[in-house]
Amino acid sequence: MHVVSYMRISVTDRCNERCLYCQPHGPFELLRRQEILSYEEILRVVRTAVGLGIVKYRVTGGEPLVRQGIVEFLRELCRTPGVQDVGLSTNATRFAPIASEVRRFGVSKVNISLDTLRAGRYKAITGGLLKDVLAGVETAVAAGFPQVKLNCVLMKNKNDDEVFDLIEYARQQDVALRFIELMPVSSTDVLTEENFLPVETVKRWIRDRLGLEPLSGYRGNGPAEYFTIPSLKTRSGGAIKLGFIGAMSNLHFCETCNKLRLTPDGKLRPCLGHHDEYDLKDVLRSGADDAELRRVFELTIARKPPQHEFRDNYQPGRRMVAIGG
Repeated sequence: MHVVSYMRISVTDRCNERCLYCQPHGPFELLRRQEILSYEEILRVVRTAVGLGIVKYRVTGGEPLVRQGIVEFLRELCRTPGVQDVGLSTNATRFAPIASEVRRFGVSKVNISLDTLRAGRYKAITGGLLKDVLAGVETAVAAGFPQVKLNCVLMKNKNDDEVFDLIEYARQQDVALRFIELMPVSSTDVLTEENFLPVETVKRWIRDRLGLEPLSGYRGNGPAEYFTIPSLKTRSGGAIKLGFIGAMSNLHFCETCNKLRLTPDGKLRPCLGHHDEYDLKDVLRSGADDAELRRVFELTIARKPPQHEFRDNYQPGRRMVAIGG
């Protein structure tokens, strides 16, 4: 049985960007306000989860910073007894104004989506403004977060020519950089021969040009395998941290999974690439006691699948933004 110690909490299905690999094409419905868990409901879920040994949390969306009151929620999450680690996943377009504040009250980790360093290309991929993201990255570094990671989704013929530019940017900023394979999280049409780029190919490019070695003694909460480039050092003189997330090509990807996901509308999911989910919202709003909440958690953990289903002609039942990034 998997030992679960980590939960990703999606606080909204709304986003101020519309990335090619995340949002579906055409019109789609957003969750209604009453369908989304309140912050008080989420904190009650966290208190139950802590009692089961789930002590690490990451707040996601959609884009979590578009939800009103998110700063106050992050403060309360950090204050919750038993919570040991709080991270944030964001596109960083709204992060600069709040970075110092959320760092001060305990958020220790920030993951920032950055697929390109070219403004026009960024606009084409996400619909957003690159300058806002770069300001968020630089503010996160200046605010002294112990861990800042950049997440780059690999797309053949779209951003594969920027691998070394992104490595140099991460080196200059002294942050980790993770390369992530495309997954069919909102639509199956992203996984075409024209779009998909395996992480092993990118590893080979880096190894052939600069050298690449496993980074010993470094492990994040997630599934990334970390490497370094011995010939290069960061601005502060440390080792470059390059992570590779190969959900499609790594047959052992799920073996160390330690996480659950809470969707904005209160569904507890044991796996991103599996349709199983268990309703916490109805339990929360039916007046049930904490023992019933705990029972749903135990059921979800017990049914955590040994492998995701992305390789088996997986048909997404929900958009990624409705599950949580």
